[in-house]
Amino acid sequence: MKITVHLGSRSYPIILGNNAFNSFPAQLKKQFSDRKLALVTNTTIARLYRPVISSWKKKLSFETFIIPDGEKYKTVATWNSVLDFLLKSKLDRKSIVVALGGGVVGDIAGFAAASFLRGVAHVQVPTTLLAMVDSGVGGKTGINHPLGKNLIGAFHQPSLVWLDTAFLETLPRREFIAGYAELFKYAFIGGRGMLDFVAKNHEKMIAGDRKALLEGIRRSVAIKAGIVESDEREESGRRALLNFGHTFAHAIERFYNFKQVLHGEAVLLGMQCACDLGMRLGLVPAASQKTLAALCAKLPAVALPSRPDTWRLYRAMFTDKKMLGGKLTFVLPAGPGASAITRDVPEKEVLKTLRAVLG
Repeated sequence: MKITVHLGSRSYPIILGNNAFNSFPAQLKKQFSDRKLALVTNTTIARLYRPVISSWKKKLSFETFIIPDGEKYKTVATWNSVLDFLLKSKLDRKSIVVALGGGVVGDIAGFAAASFLRGVAHVQVPTTLLAMVDSGVGGKTGINHPLGKNLIGAFHQPSLVWLDTAFLETLPRREFIAGYAELFKYAFIGGRGMLDFVAKNHEKMIAGDRKALLEGIRRSVAIKAGIVESDEREESGRRALLNFGHTFAHAIERFYNFKQVLHGEAVLLGMQCACDLGMRLGLVPAASQKTLAALCAKLPAVALPSRPDTWRLYRAMFTDKKMLGGKLTFVLPAGPGASAITRDVPEKEVLKTLRAVLG
C-alpha cells in the first residue's frame, strides 16, 4: 500500500504494510543505491528488535546510534549527541539518516539530518501508532526547550516513510492509546467520511483489530498528506488544523513537566477541551451538536496524576509556538468532520472549559 506526498522535488512515498521487516532493505537499496546509511534508534527498540536491526545491518551495512527512550530526552543535548555520531561516522552529503522509533527518535534524528552538513536525506521508520499517523509524516523535526514543546527545529521532509504495523505488537497498551489519540483527531478535521469511519470502527481499532487499524492509519496518513501538500510550512494556516486539541495538550504536558502525562494522553484531554470550548462558543451548528457529542463521548478517558491549576495551565498556553501577535490560536470543531482556526477567545471562556474538563 503506497501513498505519495506531492511536494515537487521534495515528494516522497509512504509505504504501508504488515510484517514487512524483510522488505525494508530492498526498498532502501532500490531508492538509495550506493549511499551511506546511519541508523538512529532508542534503547527500547534496540532491545526489542535486535534481530531485525542485525538483519538489516548485514544487508545494508550501517552504524547504529542509540539514544535514551522518553520525551524528557528530546533535548539539545541528545540532538548534539546524534550530530557527534554522524560526524564521527564520516558520512557525506549524500548519506541517509534512518530514524527507527517513535516520535522522539523521528524528531531528533530528522532535526539532526536537517542540520548535518546543512541537510542530508532521512528516512522515517515509525514504531509507535502516534508516530505512524502523525510525527513520522510531514517533515516537522525538532526538540523541546524548557520554555515549551518543539520550539527548536526545522521543516525537513523525509525521503521515505516506512509504516509497518507489526511494530505495534510490542507497543505497551498505554502507548497504544496515546497514539490512537492522534488517529482519532482526524475524525474532527478529515471530513465526514473520516468521522463516520472512526465512529463505526472505534471499538475495533482500540481493541487492536489489524484490518480496521491499518485502514484507520491509511486514512489518517492520506488526510495529513493532503494537508501538508497544501501548506507545507504553515504559511496559509491550513496545516494548523493538524493541531486540533494541541493548544490545550501542550500546556498540559508542560504543567506536568513532560514526565507524568504522555503526549497522546494530553491530546485526548486537549480534544475534550476543544469540543467543550467549541460548543461553549456556539461554533457548532445546532444540527451537528448531537453528532459531535456522540463522537466526543468515544474519546478514551485519561486519569491525571493530580488536579491541575487551571490558571497555570492557561498561562502555559502563551508559550505555545502557534501563538500569533500575543493571541492564542485554537483549532475548534465547526461541524461533522470539520474544524476551524479560532483566535480572540475570551480568557474567561477558556478558563471555564479548563475547569469543566480538567476539574
